[in-house]
Amino acid sequence: MALNPTGPASARTPDPGGAPVQMLACGRDAALVWDHAEAGVLDEHERTCPHCRSTVSDRDSLGGLVGRMAAQPLRPPPNVLEQVMGAVVADLRPHDLLVLAPGASLSRPAAAAALRHIVDSMDGLRARSCRIEQERPAPDPAPDGTDATIALPLRVTVTVAARFGVDLASVTARVRQMMISAGERALGVPVARVDIHVVDVWDEREDR
Repeated sequence: MALNPTGPASARTPDPGGAPVQMLACGRDAALVWDHAEAGVLDEHERTCPHCRSTVSDRDSLGGLVGRMAAQPLRPPPNVLEQVMGAVVADLRPHDLLVLAPGASLSRPAAAAALRHIVDSMDGLRARSCRIEQERPAPDPAPDGTDATIALPLRVTVTVAARFGVDLASVTARVRQMMISAGERALGVPVARVDIHVVDVWDEREDR
C-alpha cells in the first residue's frame, strides 16, 4: 500500500538557502526545534508541545548514542583477518564505499544499516529499505602530494511502513532531522537531502 500524500517527505517548503524544510504537525521546523534544544533556548511552545518534545527527545537519544559509540574501547575482533580481507575486496568496489574524509571511507551497507536503525527506533515507523547516494569526487591532490578529497554530502532515500494512525507529518520530520544529525555527528558527513516514502501501513492490533 502506498501512502505518500505529499510526495517525498523532505521536500515541502524550501528555506532561503534552498534546502528542504520538514515541518512538524504543530507547524514548527524540526531542525529549529533541534537547534533550540542544543542551545538550551526552548520557548514555551517547544517545552509543552508533544511534537516538539518528541523532537527534543530524539536529540537527546542521538547524543547518548554518539557518546556511547565514542566511549567504546577499541578491541580487535576475533575474525580480524577475515575483516581485513573483506576491506581489501571492498576497496576493489569503490561504488560500495562512502568518502568520509581524505583517506577515510565507510561501507555503504554499514551506513545504510545505521540509518535504518534510526527509523526502527522511532515509534510508529519500521524501515524497509535505505539507499545512500554520494557523488564520486575527483581526487584533489594537496600541496604535499597527498589526496585531499573532501566528503561530499549524502542523499538518502528510505522506504518505511507506518503504524495506522501515526502522525506522518511529525514522525517523518523527526526521522529526517535524526538522519541529518547522525550523518554529521556520527559519520562526519553532511546529509543534504532525506526522502522518506511510506509504502505500507500496519495495525498494531495485529501484533497482539
